[in-house]
Amino acid sequence: SPDRGAPVPAWVRARIRYAEESVAFERRLAEHLAENEAVTEEFRKMARAAWDRARQQYPRALATFGSENPSMPGTVGTSRPALQQVLRTGNLRELVTLLFQGISSDLVPEMLGGREDPNPEIEAERPSRRQAEGRAELERLAAQLNLDDTLSVAEKQAALARATREHTVQVDPDDVRPPLSRAERPFAVNELGLTWMPASSVYDLAMSSGLQGASEDSGGLVLTGTAGSTYRFLVHAARMRDQWGLDLDLGLIRAGMIAMSLSAGHHSFHEVMRGAQLALDSLPGHD
Repeated sequence: SPDRGAPVPAWVRARIRYAEESVAFERRLAEHLAENEAVTEEFRKMARAAWDRARQQYPRALATFGSENPSMPGTVGTSRPALQQVLRTGNLRELVTLLFQGISSDLVPEMLGGREDPNPEIEAERPSRRQAEGRAELERLAAQLNLDDTLSVAEKQAALARATREHTVQVDPDDVRPPLSRAERPFAVNELGLTWMPASSVYDLAMSSGLQGASEDSGGLVLTGTAGSTYRFLVHAARMRDQWGLDLDLGLIRAGMIAMSLSAGHHSFHEVMRGAQLALDSLPGHD
């Protein structure tokens, strides 16, 4: 076995320090962008346009824009009043989640001519995305608890909640930026803290993947792989601009995805920027 007393080489210490400083910088960047008014209002413009079109074309499907998933940041429920309040005064996190639900369900793509073709570079990464070990442990625990007849349902739920806590976003609910709204708080907070589950607690990317190798050379941090959600957001923002005449700034949309993806622990800056660039590369007249 390796000599645990051997000194750590300087180049290894340098890489560790670089990674630590990169994480700290990305956290500060996300906090800054999350409360940027121009970014928030651009997402509000995009969300209102999607909602208004759906109200005309699919009035019975408006609840699709909502979520009751406590592990998802920005969840406010599925009621029309709650979603309309997001459109009026919601923070960036709530607006991104409203749009994410509309896009990932293919409701928004359907109103724009159908689902876009998958990006081949992102698709090529997917086989390298693996279930994170922490997630696998939680699933094993859930299975064990389910078979334990000595515990009540409440005791099983409490045990699983305690085990889950170490994998959720480790920020005091009162320190969240932008601050939690009244609509978010019932979904986002329990007696243990925030209930948000980062994608990085669910997936990781094999070290043998092409993105890991390329990032080793470029210095980009890797969590879960290229941000497919950012790719889809920018593609559909561009489609809204082209088909609906909506004046959207794709740079501000990218900035909002940086803010939310980094703060939630879903992706790194490098992964969001790569997803955005792949989207821009697919659009005529963009670079």
